[in-house]
Amino acid sequence: MNTKLINKAHSKEISIRYSIMALIFWILTLGWIAVIFHLSAENSAESSNLSNSILMFINEICNANFTDDTILRMAAHSSEFALLTIFTYMALSSTNRISNKTSYSESPVKLMRSDNEMNIIFTLWFTILNAIFDEYHQLFVVGRVGSIIDVLIDMIGIVIVLIIIRIAFTIYLKSKGRTEVVYT
Repeated sequence: MNTKLINKAHSKEISIRYSIMALIFWILTLGWIAVIFHLSAENSAESSNLSNSILMFINEICNANFTDDTILRMAAHSSEFALLTIFTYMALSSTNRISNKTSYSESPVKLMRSDNEMNIIFTLWFTILNAIFDEYHQLFVVGRVGSIIDVLIDMIGIVIVLIIIRIAFTIYLKSKGRTEVVYT
């Protein structure tokens, strides 16, 4: 009987809900990285055609006559990495909640003050490294160039999303009457 209680206790250590969420968000994260890689692999003519098509669509909807796609390209860079940031944060957050025994809260070394800070910092590094890799990849695509400016534009989307996540997390905790668990 004692063995049954132990097995029952161990079965509840792993959260099926967070395991499924982590799997879904890691698939979305890796899938979105593949989409970004595919878009970066387009040569300059294909990339320009896509931008011009989107610009024409925007002109039709807004009844405008935009001819320069610079702002559109900047918005696309920021947006694609903003979405990657959301997927990555959710994947890391879900992964951290799969088991209390393997979560950051149980780690003997606390480099960050909380689980949320850990998720934000790891998301920041992961997405910035992907932005750098994206621009490096473009160095090998015909007619494309890698640009540190594009990495900085990508970082705008990344940082804005992480600030929103941090604010939303704080508001959520306050609405529940809780405070963030801080490790000291």
